[in-house]
Amino acid sequence: MISITIASKHKDDCRTINTLLAGQNDFKIVSTGADGFHAVRSSMTLKPDIIIMDYDMEDVNGTDIMPIIKRNSPSTDLIALCPDKDCGAVDKALKAGIAGFLLWKKDIDKLVPAIRSVFYGGFYISELAKKQLLAKLGHINITNPLQRHFLTITELNIFNGIILGREDKEIADDLNMSYGALRNCVNKVKKKTGLQNRTQIAVYTLLSGMIDLAKIKEKFLDAVS
Repeated sequence: MISITIASKHKDDCRTINTLLAGQNDFKIVSTGADGFHAVRSSMTLKPDIIIMDYDMEDVNGTDIMPIIKRNSPSTDLIALCPDKDCGAVDKALKAGIAGFLLWKKDIDKLVPAIRSVFYGGFYISELAKKQLLAKLGHINITNPLQRHFLTITELNIFNGIILGREDKEIADDLNMSYGALRNCVNKVKKKTGLQNRTQIAVYTLLSGMIDLAKIKEKFLDAVS
């Protein structure tokens, strides 16, 4: 059974989500609220598998709330819903560790598969949000992803650290390498791939399937347990 908390500032949206999920036998809605505080309280007391939340709430946004939720309940994942007219936050959301990102109302029919994908260790960003994100970041050709053999084991481990949101010094310590060696390696990868910054690296590797997100989650849970 997948336990779910819903947090939306719009009562009609809460009702829409409840109705959409009610017909799924493996879903259990454990709480519904109208603000980010409700999502945080739910992560502290109910520890749901999934929190579905408006990206921009009256009291907090998804980027700021994500680390709070993970501190309270490391196994809880967040799916963010963003207004169709404004998904400029999707890159920030992904970098913060949000596991799913959909646009209101264009992607609401994708919510059920998004929940299952995230619950079973995956990652979900709708095609519409993906296109808008790539348009913002510049040309990143995810239809022809890099082959794994183009990257060394060290480079892939650096990508893992970037996706987990770790700072360069932390990644260097984890890999038993100097900070200078790490920076040289990152610069080499940027030239090799054409990616320009940490956000593009994180987005590209997740969307292309280059990194196994389920394994990264296991490492994260082991680190915080």
